[in-house]
Amino acid sequence: MSLSSIYQIIVFAGQSFWRNFWLSIVTITIIVLALLSINCLIILNVITDTAVNIVKEKVDVSVYFRPAATENQVLEVQTYLSSLTKVKEISYISQQQALQNFRQKHQSDPVIIQSLEELDKNPLGATLIVKAKNIEDYPEILQVLNNSKYNELISDKNFDDNKIYIGKIKKVSDNINWIGLLASSIFIFIAVLIVFNTIRVAIYTHQKEIAIMKLVGAANWFIRSPFLVESIFYGTIAWLIAVGLIYPLLNLLQPFLTNFFLTDSFNIISYFKDNFWSLFGLELLLVVFLNIVSSSVAIRRYLKV
Repeated sequence: MSLSSIYQIIVFAGQSFWRNFWLSIVTITIIVLALLSINCLIILNVITDTAVNIVKEKVDVSVYFRPAATENQVLEVQTYLSSLTKVKEISYISQQQALQNFRQKHQSDPVIIQSLEELDKNPLGATLIVKAKNIEDYPEILQVLNNSKYNELISDKNFDDNKIYIGKIKKVSDNINWIGLLASSIFIFIAVLIVFNTIRVAIYTHQKEIAIMKLVGAANWFIRSPFLVESIFYGTIAWLIAVGLIYPLLNLLQPFLTNFFLTDSFNIISYFKDNFWSLFGLELLLVVFLNIVSSSVAIRRYLKV
């Protein structure tokens, strides 16, 4: 293929684009909406995954011992749990420290403080705070502890509440994913239909030029190529617009995320910058591919060459 042929194909595609300007604008707008919906789904996924991971990092199991359990017994349980491969770390809170923490927590409640003063001995037992390597490991760790000889020394464990919170976050995340996936699929489907009809209209408006090209012996690929190039124009322009809209959106969103997560370590803008080509590059390839497929179908159906 010569440079002059490529130039003619691009010029013909550009003429078709401007000749059906308003239809081209509608086509690009729909593709932009499809890309924005996909990126909004990605943003929601990143936010919910980050929220789940932050909760996971804060999850632990507090193992409360009976007041009768001695310090040596508690330390023996700590050594036993530390030997488990699924345990990441264990913190020990003595009976005295547990009582002190309880006093500080309820210092504004004189009834509770007075009740403690009337007791002859410490009513609280020691506590072990266990953190697992993975959130899925907690049930197994607790099962091992329940089946051990040390279970009689333990009065309570508090993992169930944390498990409920994680389950709720995952449920919200799954619902958001399904809604976002449905919205993205609808916009993509509409975009494919719009591109199909746009190319069909372009073929109709260029009937005379196509007839002339046939008469002068133009090859079939030369007649088809401008319409494929035109569909690539739509996808590329829409992609550029979508990328240009996403970053201002991320800048507006970042302060709210910082306040929500109470940390500066999570930066959604940096995430998109670091994964620019794996996200936007893949989206560009997807859009161009879908446009070429829909255009090819329209060309084959309405362009008899």
